[in-house]
Amino acid sequence: YPECVFLNGPLCDALYKPSKKQSSSTPTSYPESTTRKDLMELWIDKMETGYAIVQMPGNVIVDMKRGKPPMVKIEVECRQNKKKFVTRVRGLEEYNINPANFANDISKRLACSSTIENEAAPGRANLKKNHVEIQFQGHLVEEIQALLLGNEKLSSHGGVSKKGGCEQYCLPKGCIDVTLRKGVPAKRKK
Repeated sequence: YPECVFLNGPLCDALYKPSKKQSSSTPTSYPESTTRKDLMELWIDKMETGYAIVQMPGNVIVDMKRGKPPMVKIEVECRQNKKKFVTRVRGLEEYNINPANFANDISKRLACSSTIENEAAPGRANLKKNHVEIQFQGHLVEEIQALLLGNEKLSSHGGVSKKGGCEQYCLPKGCIDVTLRKGVPAKRKK
């Protein structure tokens, strides 16, 4: 039985015992053996999701927590008869990105103005403690995503592929949440 694993008491309890929320009064019988594949699937299903934020270079773990990783929120809204746009970015502090340096970098690369707001505007969700919201002039979702994810191919803008660029931030793929408000097209007209 090379692919078969014989289960002892603690391993059976860890894999098959119902949690306190699912506990039932009827005793359950545990299998004596299982395949390695089934064992790995059961083991992974019992684990909780978690994440670690690592500072590069050097692989220094900055933060490690349970649950899903924090989201960087990018929101675009329309101003002045659907001709002008404003892009807002929140949540960079969770990934140890200095908002002032990021705003300055984007302003220089993409030739736009930026503003850092310490308090949420009326009608907007409150900011977390010691967090800010960065406001950029223009519809810059693709460019900001390309810079944050470290992928030059997401945008055709020359500022994104500028020397020393895309590798600077390198956030994971699923941690950016994009919201396009009413009247904002999915892609800019070129």
